[in-house]
Amino acid sequence: MRLPSITKKWTFFFYVLDANRDGILEADDIEEIVKRVINIRTGNFSPGEIHHLRYQTLKSFDRLLIEATNGKSRKIRLAEWVHIIEKYNVSERKPYFIRWFAASAMKFLFDLCDHNQDGEIDFDEFGTLYKILGLSRKETLHAFKYLDANRDCVLSKFEMYNAIKEFFSASNATINNYMFGQYEAISEEYYQQIFDE
Repeated sequence: MRLPSITKKWTFFFYVLDANRDGILEADDIEEIVKRVINIRTGNFSPGEIHHLRYQTLKSFDRLLIEATNGKSRKIRLAEWVHIIEKYNVSERKPYFIRWFAASAMKFLFDLCDHNQDGEIDFDEFGTLYKILGLSRKETLHAFKYLDANRDCVLSKFEMYNAIKEFFSASNATINNYMFGQYEAISEEYYQQIFDE
C-alpha cells in the first residue's frame, strides 16, 4: 500500500498511542499506556504521583481530541485521524496545527517520562517510554543521542518539542524516524483500516 510519507508518520504516531491496536484512539488506550509506565517503574511512584500522571496524560489526550474532533467525540478512528491530518496538511492552518500538536505531544510525553518532575528527561526516564514501545536499548540510545541537541545528557521540553515538530512537518520519510520506532512495526492490516472505514 503506497501512502504519502507524511500520512505514514501520523498513522504511526496514532499506532503508538493505540495501545489495544483496534484502530480507535480513546481514553482506555491512554490509561493502558499509563499502566505500562507504572508497571515498569514499580516502587518509584507514590499514590499521589500515580494520580498526577493519570490526570496529566488524560488531560493532554482530551486537548488533542478537542482539536481533532472539534469537541464532538471522546474517541477517534484511524480513518478520521488520517482525514484530519490530510486536511490540515493542505490548509493555511498547517503551521498552527503542527506547532499546537507538537506542543501537545511533547507535554504528553513529558508527563509520561519525567518521573521526578524536574522538567528534564534523563536516559533512564526516557527508556521507560521506549520499553513500552518495544524498542531495543540500542534504538533508545540512538534516539536519545539525536534528541539531546546540546549534549547535556538530558532532554529539555524545547529539544523534544523541536524534534516532534520536525517529525510531523517534514514530508521526508527519513526525517526523525527514530522518534517512535520504525514504520515497519505496523502491519499492512493496520494501514488497511484507513480504507475500510
